[in-house]
Amino acid sequence: MIQRPIVSLLLLNVILLAAGCSSDGAPTASTGTPGTQVMGALDDHCEGHPTGVSDPAACSTLMSSDQEAAGAGPGPGGADDDEGEGGASATADCNSVHDADYGATLYNAEGDDDDCKYHVSWKSTPIHLNQDVTFTVTTRSKADDTPLQGIEAGQKALSRIELYVPCSPTHFPPSIDSKPTITEVSPGVYTVGPVRFDTPGRWVVRFHFYESCLDQESSPHGHIAFFVDVP
Repeated sequence: MIQRPIVSLLLLNVILLAAGCSSDGAPTASTGTPGTQVMGALDDHCEGHPTGVSDPAACSTLMSSDQEAAGAGPGPGGADDDEGEGGASATADCNSVHDADYGATLYNAEGDDDDCKYHVSWKSTPIHLNQDVTFTVTTRSKADDTPLQGIEAGQKALSRIELYVPCSPTHFPPSIDSKPTITEVSPGVYTVGPVRFDTPGRWVVRFHFYESCLDQESSPHGHIAFFVDVP
């Protein structure tokens, strides 16, 4: 009668130890607080601004390889831009500097693209350091509130996701981020991943749309960026 509780306690300890280790001895996934959107002022940069024109005919002239290369590099480059991310002074904080070719990076998890053509929101699987993350991106046209879809058969409106560390513009994310899979799960709703964040801190995530089209206000080409904090 005295030994039964002792045996039970021993069995319980074995079960708890087994639960804390994988079969191959690899560490278990992080259980800490995941990363998230950066809360801040609501996006209002399109208030009083006419809805951007998105004319599919503008895609009949494709971008040259030189144009694509000029717009594809990660990292801020707006040294001559007076406005930083979220409207802050570019000289105040490296997190506030943004590429002069793009609009300001947005807080929260939804907003309008640089040219006020599209409304975009996002969510993701839990964001942990050096672990696979998949984003779900919901897109709609501001002109008629319809979901964004490919202009041609087999084409997706969401072309690419871009990640970078605003305070370390030469830091490139892992190679897994170079060509993550983009899937249209329903009209205007896309999943993209996996991607990985390999350093903690403030990141920028930029979504690119219709990159085969010229980057101009009358073209479907567009982009929108959001802050993400990685623990």
